[in-house]
Amino acid sequence: MAAGLFENLFLAALAPKDLEILRPFLKAVDLRQGTVLSEPGERVEEILFVESGMISITTTMEDGAALELASLGREAVVDCLAALGTHRANARAIVQIAGSGYRVSAADYRIAMAKSDVFLKIVLLSNELSMAQMQQTAACNALHSAERRMCRWIIQVRDRVDNDVLKLTHDFVAQMLAVRRPTVTLIAQELQNAGLIRYRRGEITILDQAGLERAACECVEALRLKTRRVVADF
Repeated sequence: MAAGLFENLFLAALAPKDLEILRPFLKAVDLRQGTVLSEPGERVEEILFVESGMISITTTMEDGAALELASLGREAVVDCLAALGTHRANARAIVQIAGSGYRVSAADYRIAMAKSDVFLKIVLLSNELSMAQMQQTAACNALHSAERRMCRWIIQVRDRVDNDVLKLTHDFVAQMLAVRRPTVTLIAQELQNAGLIRYRRGEITILDQAGLERAACECVEALRLKTRRVVADF
């Protein structure tokens, strides 16, 4: 399990001496689509280094409507604040795109933090990235059109799964973007007519990524830039 074999950006960047500290505590896990990792108010006992797939952080209203606050991939350490002490989740974390990761109990991670300052730095930088996602997503939802937001979201998913074929239903996309399903269907049809995507039930295929990025809002590149800067600081 050499550092170069990791997909998670933080694990991949660990120096060999630090990897040896954390290695005994890492437990490989499959992330199955639909698995709920944490619920609001629930005490969190483990943190998760995402290797592949996508985790959505969502909030749910009293009427059952849900909205995505952030989408996290291999740049993420989900529920990282549990490493700092007693922590309860503020939102739901759910596996939206199946993948894999490494779990570490919060207690074991604190043992690693006592041996090297780099593990506290991971917590702080990962939390910074998650907050940046939430802030950018909030601004995007408030200021950008549904079409540009949908293009942004598809590109964000593509960045995380490294695949042009995305297993996404219109109902799911509508829920994540807080729009009506007919709106997603109409936008998908327009993007297909423009030759940017092909869609069928439960699946979106990206045909022209460059064109899709041009149709998306600036939030795509803003979040990419933030991720590059944070990882560079690490």
